Amino acid sequence: PVNQLPLTPNNWPEGLHQACRLLRMNWQAQWDGLPRILTLCQQSLKLVQATDHDTIVLNQFAQCVAHDIEQQFADNTRPTEPAYHNRLHTADVLIVLTTLLHILHATHAAHDDKTWSSALLAAAVAHDYKHPGGVNQFAFQIERASWQGVQHIAQTLPSIWKQRIERWILGTDVQSVHLNHQRIADHAFEWVDPWAQVLLNEADIFISATSEFGPGLSDALAREWQCAGFVGHSRVSTQAGRADFLRAALFSSPAAKALGIQAQIQQQLTP
Repeated sequence: PVNQLPLTPNNWPEGLHQACRLLRMNWQAQWDGLPRILTLCQQSLKLVQATDHDTIVLNQFAQCVAHDIEQQFADNTRPTEPAYHNRLHTADVLIVLTTLLHILHATHAAHDDKTWSSALLAAAVAHDYKHPGGVNQFAFQIERASWQGVQHIAQTLPSIWKQRIERWILGTDVQSVHLNHQRIADHAFEWVDPWAQVLLNEADIFISATSEFGPGLSDALAREWQCAGFVGHSRVSTQAGRADFLRAALFSSPAAKALGIQAQIQQQLTP
């Protein structure tokens, strides 16, 4: 069961990989569901003890979205999930983000870091809401649809956090990522909007960049793209396609660097 996810391990990189192995066993066997995984992430970051209004509301919003997603697959008439952009991907993003946030809480503590963390987990759980599979036909197409899909749940959010979460979700469009990293290029990490965006972008692709899980995820993306009739499917999981992805993958945060992802990428690119 996912109850055993090592979300506060002695060794962060090893703990993260172990958590992802457990997620995959859970996915194959008896899926515990996004609400349970989200709760474990929130508990490990001590977000559930929060007493301030914004953090409480952000946590509730995230849980409502997680429940809503699982509800879509609760009966036997459930639609088929995309091979890559499915609940397992959302769980991966939550686990990576939780790990990044743990590292940053230890090194960059701030009075409102818990609220930022709750908002980021909320954005993560909603970022691919009802993803149809495939790729955008125009800028922000799928991301905007995901945000609009959770609008009815987002009514309770304070407007500042609502705007931020919308911006971060739209900012997961692959075309935006380079600019997002450029914005923080000469700035030390702090709990501000542009850095939060980068953390979400890093969490979104982190597991795909690892040597252990990446190739399998590239294969899943190829299957998803083939179903959607996207011509890129024939290349994405080849050695050359994977090398393209790894060379383009950006990691800027001190937390991602602490996880040693750059070395893993280098290793995969070295013949």
